[in-house]
Amino acid sequence: MSEFPLVIAIDAGGTEIKAGLVKGKEVLATQRWATEREGGPDHARDQILFAAGEMARRHPDAKAIGLVVPGVVDSHNGIAVYSENLKWENVPFRKIINEMTGLPVGFGHDVRAGGIAENNFGAGIGFSNTLFLPIGTGIAGAITIDGVMNEDVFSGEIGHMDVGSGYPCECGSCDCLESISTGPSIARIYREKSGKPIANSAEVVKAANSGDVIAIQVWRNSMLALAKAVYAYVTVLAPDVIIFGGGVSKAGKELLDPIQSYLDSKITFQRHPHLTIAQLGDTAGIIGAGIIASRSL
Repeated sequence: MSEFPLVIAIDAGGTEIKAGLVKGKEVLATQRWATEREGGPDHARDQILFAAGEMARRHPDAKAIGLVVPGVVDSHNGIAVYSENLKWENVPFRKIINEMTGLPVGFGHDVRAGGIAENNFGAGIGFSNTLFLPIGTGIAGAITIDGVMNEDVFSGEIGHMDVGSGYPCECGSCDCLESISTGPSIARIYREKSGKPIANSAEVVKAANSGDVIAIQVWRNSMLALAKAVYAYVTVLAPDVIIFGGGVSKAGKELLDPIQSYLDSKITFQRHPHLTIAQLGDTAGIIGAGIIASRSL
């Protein structure tokens, strides 16, 4: 890892801000803060800026900072354009953090950062056409075709494909994949149908495995919606591998098996992709942010 500089990497999600001191794929020190999005977009922004300032103070040897965030991201100009979950608009993170710390700042999309990390150090090694698809608070994809990642501001928003869910989405539309297959939406639908105070999608999986009929149906419907979106992507862009990340991917075979079965039943002439779980876990975003920080030098 000697060719990689020592950098600060920050992966800011809808729930948590994960920060690390990174050298290549090595995460040498970590710190986490709550995003506290319930406090509003300005507060979430300030939490991220606080994290950046704290990391710069604690690690004066770092050569650059990489920050990745969700939503619509203008990585060229360093601006967080929009996030339906965090509700901010046009936040010039690169400029603010550079002025605050004096360090070069690499800025990008959290999902594409995870895809960069998996392609370089994880489950995407050896494949030219990959889809990194983390499923957490939201759903978006990092699309790599012939070894080149699509960096378009509006690309990869698979979570807003119409899967006929029947539920409204945070984006203002309805029937989106995010309205039925994210961690929060799976838990919400189960609570609505059962009246039980379940906290997250992992508890829904646990209840389903224990024979809870409502949990079984909620999980089955969420996986069917996800499988339909994946099938549409496979038909259009023919990935060699689909790498599932995010909190919901911790379900492992409970996620992969229904999607695999659906693809087996539908695919005729299309390329049949390899389905796998991300190898880098929840450090993928930090490692990817580190790569982006390195590029800023």
